[in-house]
Order: sequence, then C-alpha cells, then structure tokens
Amino acid sequence: MLDYKKTRSIFYSIMAIIAIVLLFNLHLWYIILLPIFVYIIVLIYGSISIQSNFFVPSISFSKIEKKHVALTFDDGPIQGKTDLIINILKKNNIEAAFFCIGSNIKQNPDLLKKLDLNGHIIGNHSFNHHFLFDLLSEEKMILELKQTHKIIKEQIDKDVLLFRPPYGVTNPSLANAISKLQYQSIGWSLRTMDTSTKLEQKLVSKIESNLKSGDIILLHDTIELTVMSLQKIIDIIKNKGFEIIRLDKLLNIKAYA
Repeated sequence: MLDYKKTRSIFYSIMAIIAIVLLFNLHLWYIILLPIFVYIIVLIYGSISIQSNFFVPSISFSKIEKKHVALTFDDGPIQGKTDLIINILKKNNIEAAFFCIGSNIKQNPDLLKKLDLNGHIIGNHSFNHHFLFDLLSEEKMILELKQTHKIIKEQIDKDVLLFRPPYGVTNPSLANAISKLQYQSIGWSLRTMDTSTKLEQKLVSKIESNLKSGDIILLHDTIELTVMSLQKIIDIIKNKGFEIIRLDKLLNIKAYA
C-alpha cells in the first residue's frame, strides 16, 4: 500500500523525467499538469481517509474472527450527555473508549474520573479540537497533545497511549507529532454520522446494515441523538449476535503506559 513517502518519491521521479523531456520539447509543457493534479488528489484522499494509513499508521479495525466490536466516543466529556452515556453503558455492562478533548476535561474533570472509575479507557483527542487543527504547525500540535495528556494524568493518574486525530484528518506535521510523543493513532471502521444526521432511524440503520466483526464504531458523547439512540444501538448489536468489548481488548493493545 502506498504511503506519503513512497508517493512523494514516485511523484518526484515522474517530475524529473518530465523536466528532462521538456528540455527538448518545451511545447509539451502541459504534460506536467496531469501528475500534479493526480498528486494533489492523492494527498487530499490520504489526508481525509484515516483508514488509508497514508500519513499516519492508524488502527481502524480488528482482524478478529469472533463477533466482537468496540464502541468509541469522541469530543467529550460533556455534562448532561457523557454522564447519561455512562449510565446506559453501566446498565448494559459495557466498557467503551472515550477520546476526550482537553478543554472539555478542564470544564468537567469529575466526568473524566467517572469514566475511569466505570472501567472505560481514555484517549487523547487534542486540547481544543479546532476546525483548523490540521493546519497547525508540528510544534503547536505537540503542545495541544501535551496539554491534554497532562490534564488526563492530573485527573486519573494515567499516561494515555491512544490518540484519535480531530476529524480523522492527518498530515506530515501530525505524523511527526504523534511519532515524537509515541502515541498510537486510532481510527474507525464504522462511522455512524451521528454529528450530521437528525433521524434516529438513519443513525441506527447505519450500524444495522454495515456491522461486521472487528468493527471500531465511531460515536460522539456530545450529541443528543446519540444519547437517545444508544440503548437501541446496543440492542441491535447484541441481537445480531455481536459482543461489545473494550477497544484495547479488541485490538490487544495497551491503553496506558
């Protein structure tokens, strides 16, 4: 599978060949446009598709043969939503993974502690989750991740190892930041689109129609519809014969150092 380094090398090689051709056939200048266009498209796809592992090696599913899946929640913790999700999960004896935003932890430290006490694992999801996060410099990305790491450590005394990129967008700067901080990037294989859909049936049917063994399911503990639909989602997963297990157990990896 192509990654950023291999693609860049191929692109540079093609451009070098084209440059030699143009030395003798300048009137063919337009042939340079196609590889540039293709290269840009590949970069965009690699950036927005975390499953491609183009810029950052990410785990987006498990190859497990058993009918096991994992629930993951992004963007919390939020009072009035995360706490309700904790109660629903507790009622169903389910442990999940929560990729938390540092600024939300700062406002709701007790919720983070409650997540930990109820057996859920915590992951880093940046400090501000700014919509331009992927345009930050490597240094600023590192600062964001360190801020969130520090506040999680202060609340539950654990050093997190898992990170989910905001919006699932990756690039070379983030790749370097993750590498330097020794995080494991986590993606997803089943996106519920709960941040955009307004209909419970649409949200639920997304899971019902696409669920498969080893799925990492992406939800958000900041969305009212997610809270309202969670019990139905759990029931559907169980009725299809799947067992919901914690992310680190599904992937057989460590959540904390």
